[in-house]
Amino acid sequence: MKIRIKLSVAGELVKEADVDVADAKMEELTDEEKEHAIEIIVRDWADKHLQVEWEAESNPDPDVEEE
Repeated sequence: MKIRIKLSVAGELVKEADVDVADAKMEELTDEEKEHAIEIIVRDWADKHLQVEWEAESNPDPDVEEE
């Protein structure tokens, strides 16, 4: 079985990947179990390939109180 993953940011496709899973591993699963297994595979792929970084900055406007 091939799982095609498409990653979009702000509606724009930025990455596409195919993940192959042995058919024998999925063969005896129910539809619900297959769906759950695919979700786990996609989340695992995302954990390995996505990184989000941010940096908090002080508010430059002196009239606005910082929390």
